Amino acid sequence: MDEDRQLQEAIELSKMEYDAKHSTLFDDQLRERSAGMKRKAEGELDTPSAKRLPPAFMPSSKSSDPNLLEKAPASMSQDSSAKVTITYPNGALRITRTPGRQKTKNCVNLQDVIHKQHLISACVFSFFIGDDELYDHLPLSHSSEAVPIYIGRDANMDPMVQEACRQASIDFKEKLSRKELQSITPNLYQLYRERYGRNYHSFYAWSSGSSHTKILVLVYSDFLRLVITSCNMMDIDTLLGDNHWYIHDMPKLSSRAKSEPSSFEADLLAHLQALGTPEIFLDSIRGMYDYSKVKVHLVTSVPGVCAGVKAEKHGLLRLRRVIQGLNLGLPEKKSSELRLEVCAASIGNLSAKWLSSFWDCTLGKETIKVAAENCAVPDLRLFYPSVGDVKRADPSAQDAASNIGCHIRPWDNAPEGIKNIFHHYESKDTGRLFHQKLILAYNPIDANAPLYFVYVGSANLSQSAWGALEQDKKKNEATCNTKLVKLSNFECGVVIPGQLVESLLEPGTESWQSGLVPYAQTGKRYDLPRDRPWNDPRWV
Repeated sequence: MDEDRQLQEAIELSKMEYDAKHSTLFDDQLRERSAGMKRKAEGELDTPSAKRLPPAFMPSSKSSDPNLLEKAPASMSQDSSAKVTITYPNGALRITRTPGRQKTKNCVNLQDVIHKQHLISACVFSFFIGDDELYDHLPLSHSSEAVPIYIGRDANMDPMVQEACRQASIDFKEKLSRKELQSITPNLYQLYRERYGRNYHSFYAWSSGSSHTKILVLVYSDFLRLVITSCNMMDIDTLLGDNHWYIHDMPKLSSRAKSEPSSFEADLLAHLQALGTPEIFLDSIRGMYDYSKVKVHLVTSVPGVCAGVKAEKHGLLRLRRVIQGLNLGLPEKKSSELRLEVCAASIGNLSAKWLSSFWDCTLGKETIKVAAENCAVPDLRLFYPSVGDVKRADPSAQDAASNIGCHIRPWDNAPEGIKNIFHHYESKDTGRLFHQKLILAYNPIDANAPLYFVYVGSANLSQSAWGALEQDKKKNEATCNTKLVKLSNFECGVVIPGQLVESLLEPGTESWQSGLVPYAQTGKRYDLPRDRPWNDPRWV
């Protein structure tokens, strides 16, 4: 069973355990299995607070943390009748305004970016959606279709799937086939319109792995707001966890452009189309907005084998091409002036071979090759919480701990080189955990030097998200005769050149470290063999 299937099962079990409202959708056998896994969790954490951990994916987050009742700044109020105007004309890079960051610079949450009373239309895609935790921010209506709202997600994470399968006489087990999804899509469409409103339009992306993109396209009268984030649309990410948000407002053109779109617009529309976004929405925004001030670079993944020209459109090889094009003058691989730092919520079954390819592509190496199985593990830093880090976290963060997981197991048998890249996660908002996916390249000996680059988005540290390099027998000089395989997820993120980062932070932010990095970069390396990466037993 691959890592994505395990993740999906974990989430499904979390939903089953928590949400009594949907309990009739799930059978007793799965409940018994889930209960057994919870007993394992209690044994591993062995603390009173940990033994009370409810499943992460449907937490009662609003009631579990009194800080969430604090009001947003007046400038962000949803009650204002004033016209919404462009706020981020040159783009913005933010982190989540968690409970301890209510007065911290450079933070946002959903109510800051969605102004539902002013929306003309909207499209949201997320791997997982805590329905009311997103829908409270949208103008859904049972009486009007005036503001069309398009909601896309991974179908296997949809709580309505069981009912839709029942209506279509389909025996749903672990994962929908493409044919099964096509069969039940009309049922899902109708179920959501009946429950949430006539202007609700559901759509789905089918993948062999996970449809993992997290993106909001919000249409206002004078501009389009794009949000690319690491957040699932749920409170544990958008209010309670360390996450990143890239936001950009594009002004509306006086008439539809007749010229070729910018590369960013073309790539964005291509990815939305690949996700199954309805054409009526895509046509409503195509060529209608000015992307000239977008200076970041879109990096996406689409499931499948990528060879030839297509190979540089997605995953690792797309990342390599973007970094090459930035002409950053990166130091040599073992230079003391170069550090590659990664923080990810899901860690794949890492190998030295795959990490070598990841390193070479992330640093835009001119020459790359498929590494040998016995190659050295690159000297990168991976920030991921140990079991002890989770035990010490705030109870509301512990509630969300099955939102993250590590696929390196058995851990005891993992190569020492792999274990040695793991570092403890310590949020600057003490006690918080995260769902971020962050890649930083910077100079560790000069704190005042700008970053080389940063990636934020949905892609975790796994071959499902980025793909793996394989020799291309058909040859492709641009990719050094390699192709991309084992790419099974939809992903979306942005690469931001280092010299641009400061301009994307809120004015008054002290430094890129304070505005961009929500955790302590001084976190210590795991103390082996005592420390182990956190793994909710539902992942095992």
